[in-house]
Order: sequence, then structure tokens, then C-alpha cells
Amino acid sequence: MSTEGLAILAAARKECTVCIRRDPGQIFNGSQEPFDPDVVSYWSQWLGHPKPKLLVVGQDFGDIGYFIRHKGCDAPKNDTNVNLRALLSEAGLVVGAAPHYDPGSRVFLTNSILCLKGGAMSTPIKERWVKSCAQRHLSPLLELLRAPIVVAMGRHGWSAVRQVLELSLAPERIAEAAGKHWTATSGQEVFAVGHCSGLGLANRSWSTQVTDWKAIRPYLERSNMEES
Repeated sequence: MSTEGLAILAAARKECTVCIRRDPGQIFNGSQEPFDPDVVSYWSQWLGHPKPKLLVVGQDFGDIGYFIRHKGCDAPKNDTNVNLRALLSEAGLVVGAAPHYDPGSRVFLTNSILCLKGGAMSTPIKERWVKSCAQRHLSPLLELLRAPIVVAMGRHGWSAVRQVLELSLAPERIAEAAGKHWTATSGQEVFAVGHCSGLGLANRSWSTQVTDWKAIRPYLERSNMEES
């Protein structure tokens, strides 16, 4: 069962200290806080279906200060979540508003790193954190959930997905990959898109991102037909 597997992966996330030992004081495991939820990804508290049609890999949940201020949840009206909800609609997926859990939407949200950065929200993510987390956490998550469509969002989300699904022939840079699609050897359809935060929109416009997400809709419709 996916729910049992997710519980195992959540425990693995809580116990992981690889990057913390390597970069002490720069990255933190949320399990140090008493309110740390029993989830693989904090983002999945909004959209975390155990049998998703579409799985999104973003960048990170935030910094340790944000995590503590909001007791392990996302802030209401978080800009990234507001924008992502609208983009999911363009792909044909109507979901409830964050941060409230929507049990009916067959979407799972995770990030390229599952721990929390020190410093500020704008603190850069180290590529070695992404590589480590992809190997230890994203790879088993994708294997467990087997979502037919995987969306890599932003530079680090793309780096993680490209590594795990072995898309070595695809461009390394998100600027070159965004808006494109590949079929992985696993059979999963993979889409690279820009990040929908304010900074991400500065790099890839809203209208372009809408077009990118609309391109996902036919694949979702095909997946729905195959399942019915």
C-alpha cells in the first residue's frame, strides 16, 4: 500500500542527517521540532494523494524560521501555492486552496530537498543537497507512487528529476529544458517548467508558464482514459 510506504519514507526523512553532518548550521531537519508532521514532504500536506496522476518536484519548503513560524505548515496565501493552483487548473486539475489538505485531487507535491535551509528564504540551495536528497528520498518516492506524469519545477526540481529518471540526454539547465517534455525509461512522462514564485516568474513569464502547463493537459486526459 502507498500509505504504508509513505510512512516508511516519512520516517527516513525524519532520520536523515547526511547534509546536516556535511554542512552544520546551514541546513536543518524539521524533526528537531515537536510539531514536525509525519509526512515525506511538507508540501504534501496540501496535495499529497497516495495514488497521484501527477507529481510535482519543486525546490524547497523554505527556511527553518518559516517552518517554525507556521508550525510546519505553509503560510496562507503563499504566492507560489496560489500560482501553482492556477497552473494546475490550466493542466486540467482543479484543486482546493492551500494550505488545507485536498484529499480528492490526485496530485503529490514534493521538493528537491526535504530539509530546511538556515538563514533566509532566499538562501541558495547547494547542489550537493539536491543530489543527496534525490538519491535517498526522491528516487524511492517516485518508485513507490509511480505517477504517470512528473513535473520538474525550477532549477533544482529539474536537477533532481533529471538525475533520478536518468534523463542524461536532456539539457542540464532549466532555462533550456523548460517547456519541453520527455518520456523516461520508466514510462513516465516528464515535463520541465519554470518555478512559479515571484523570482521564477521574472525568469519565465506567466503567459509562457500557462502555455507550458496547458501542454500537460492532453497527457493527463490520456492517462484518465487508460485508467477508466
